[in-house]
Amino acid sequence: MIFRIISVFFLIVVSTSCSSSPEKEDIEDTNDTINCTTTDINITELDSIVIHNSNPSIWKGSFSDNEIKIQFTTIIGVDDETENYTFILSKVNNCLKKERAYKFYDGKLVDVSAVTEMDILEFYVKDWEVNTYFSGLIVFRDPHNKRLYSKKIWIDNFDAEEVTSQNLVFDDCLGVKLPIEIDVDEDNITDFILGFEESRNIGNTPKFNTYTLKLISTSTKNKILSPIKNTEPYTIVFQPPFSSENTKQYFGGVKSELDIFYEYDTPYENYNYFLSNNLTYRGILQNNTPDYFVISKEIDGKEHYGWIKFELDTSNCVASVLFAYLNSNPETHVQIR
Repeated sequence: MIFRIISVFFLIVVSTSCSSSPEKEDIEDTNDTINCTTTDINITELDSIVIHNSNPSIWKGSFSDNEIKIQFTTIIGVDDETENYTFILSKVNNCLKKERAYKFYDGKLVDVSAVTEMDILEFYVKDWEVNTYFSGLIVFRDPHNKRLYSKKIWIDNFDAEEVTSQNLVFDDCLGVKLPIEIDVDEDNITDFILGFEESRNIGNTPKFNTYTLKLISTSTKNKILSPIKNTEPYTIVFQPPFSSENTKQYFGGVKSELDIFYEYDTPYENYNYFLSNNLTYRGILQNNTPDYFVISKEIDGKEHYGWIKFELDTSNCVASVLFAYLNSNPETHVQIR
């Protein structure tokens, strides 16, 4: 009888001890899955090519102390616009864990570039030799067309991740120099402002701010003039020789953006950039010819013409107003030869 009681007590203790042991972590969610084991998926060196065409896309890899980055880039436009797909995996006890993924569209000289986060739905490792070799499979959703893609991966050459210098930030670059108030007739009243308009985009992930550089009039009596022509866009930057004749103020279709800065939320600050392409004044502002705005100001009901000489080099964080002039004679045009 005593033996039976002891046996029952022993079984209860063992049962209680087992049931109180920590349960194995559910790894169905790929966000928390650490892949150390292999898969039986057939992956070969041929899978180093992601997209087969006349200009094939190749898997590339890089590593840092805490993560690896695998990516491929494909050309999608006639002006060499590209799409880059990047997947970042963290190192955990010599295993790999999915951290994040994103797609970067590079608009080159013809379009606006953008970075957008992607969802990784499945992630498998076939082989992983630390910082040397990786093969596996990844399933992801394109953030734009919403389609699912399954890609085999083979990378046998990893580069050490370059240590990035300090990321470009608008406040440090031009925010400390703008706005600049401009008094064209020295009456102690600001007529124009070389400054920027800031806006916040929350529809994209990651979110970002834009800073649009432009010349701003402080009064309807102060006009920013453009060459008269029949088609948009109407430009506002002049280079010698020029005259205020055959100019007018347009209210629509004006190419008023001198440049636009895109500033992304963490951890995408390394993609911060000035647009500085054909959508802005890149070709004009980057040559060695002086740049001007042609303006007019109404005084006592009469039009006075003038100009503002300025310098804007966003690649070197330069912005300044060099000189402003307003003709004291009304209805008399100005010119620079």
